[in-house]
Amino acid sequence: SSGINAEWSLRPGGRSDYIISYSEFLFLLSALDKPIDQFYRHFRILDRANSNTLSKEEFVSMENLMSGGGGVNPCVNATTSMQIILFGSDQEQEVDFEKFSKFLHCVQRQCLKAEFDAYSEGLDFITDDEFMRLLLRRTCIPDTKKARYIDRLEARPEEERHKIVFSQFSQFMNLLNDFPDFEVAIRMYAITKKALTKKDFQRAVKASTGSEFDEDLVDVIFDVFDEDHDNKLGHDEFIEVMKDSIKSRNALSSNALHVPNATTREKIMNCVRHNMYKGYAN
Repeated sequence: SSGINAEWSLRPGGRSDYIISYSEFLFLLSALDKPIDQFYRHFRILDRANSNTLSKEEFVSMENLMSGGGGVNPCVNATTSMQIILFGSDQEQEVDFEKFSKFLHCVQRQCLKAEFDAYSEGLDFITDDEFMRLLLRRTCIPDTKKARYIDRLEARPEEERHKIVFSQFSQFMNLLNDFPDFEVAIRMYAITKKALTKKDFQRAVKASTGSEFDEDLVDVIFDVFDEDHDNKLGHDEFIEVMKDSIKSRNALSSNALHVPNATTREKIMNCVRHNMYKGYAN
């Protein structure tokens, strides 16, 4: 139902021998917050033979690169889950970009689903105010300002509230991956001093991600950032919050290890990113 291919799942399922190397983990981590079209850049870097396919040898070279270079990777002589998925049980297959991108897209969705499940607590939806709390907790916005956003949602009558399902949550997180393109589109309206309607917002979303949001998701965004209640988005405020969320999500400095209210998973991801890039700098 979530569109996640069980065959490509890295979660322990019916088998207990699924493993992933540290360097593979770092590579996948770097791909979690990238738009799909940037996967091709990853692929071209790894395709040293310019054959438009990826061999296991090129993949192992990537492992060494992502480990910092020069070190011995303890999983080079082991067959990892990722290698089985990409190169088959005999390790002789080569993978083209279509399969490579589908695999990384599947990993993205698995991680998003795990995050969504942690908030939905067994349900197939989260409430719109829970969704906004999830978004705002990633930011360093003052608590008083966060409370103002949540109050706008909670002040609505019950019939105007929405349930956010995983597909809508995934749509929004994909927009964060493509946010630079989205911001350019939004800034065009700011330059012309034109207020941003829901139709304009959808046009900007489609231009940057390739598809529009579900209408309920757009309604929630406007309920929060339409301060004047005139069905026009306060795009400067929206962009500020989104960029702050992305900054917290992608932070590489030591300060990122202390994002307010970060979950254990977020702290681990920030810690790995910080130490990985610190290793490259040294």
